[in-house]
Amino acid sequence: MTRDGLRLFYVPTEAVQGEQVVLGAEESAHIRRVLKMGAGAICRAATEDGREYKVELTEIGDRRSVGKIIERLPGRPPSPLSIALGLPLLKGERFEWVLQKGCELGADAFYPLALERCEVRIQEKRRAERHRRWRRIVLEAAKQCDRVPPPAAHPLGGLEGFLSATEDFDLKILGFLGEDALPAKEALSRETGGKTTAPLRVAILTGPEGDLTSEEAERAMACGFLPVSLGPRILRADTAPVSLLTIAQHALGDMG
Repeated sequence: MTRDGLRLFYVPTEAVQGEQVVLGAEESAHIRRVLKMGAGAICRAATEDGREYKVELTEIGDRRSVGKIIERLPGRPPSPLSIALGLPLLKGERFEWVLQKGCELGADAFYPLALERCEVRIQEKRRAERHRRWRRIVLEAAKQCDRVPPPAAHPLGGLEGFLSATEDFDLKILGFLGEDALPAKEALSRETGGKTTAPLRVAILTGPEGDLTSEEAERAMACGFLPVSLGPRILRADTAPVSLLTIAQHALGDMG
């Protein structure tokens, strides 16, 4: 259930202009054509940096809508965890399913990764279009579970970019099928870097079907990723990141 049962829309930080909020073409079309909302309707608008407003719509168009700020809503309490997911490209709708479920389970940033054993390849000319689609999926999932701010959906990148982006994280875990992997629950309970204040920044990396190559796994471990096991069963590439995220939230976060 959302705050006061009011619809939530996301806007860029610069869309808040004095005492009004300007909604862009995509949200405006949804308001007008799908939700059939009219002038005078009350909703909420949230920026990507976590500010949230109660808004009365005063102007609704296909390309632009405007709302008057009625109330600046109090900030939400921070989550105990801030989680970045490094996700391999997967076939069909499976990757998008992970984005949706990852959003519901509290991931804060998604890093799509083109790893060596990924069976999916995206041509350079199609990457911007695919990134826009991923971002829409994440924002729609975030609305459904009333998340403020919404998670970040990054463009397709490589392993080195993800390792660099998570270099100074407090805890880094790698779903690993090789030997010497710790049980995930044990690893999460003991490898917190001594940090006790929220949010604890956690990076999760999983491989595609067939797992990461030995070189990719070694590179991740050299950057501080702890190899963890999800038990005696081999999970699908779309199940593994969701499972690790759930375990992390249960062990260290706000679930359970």
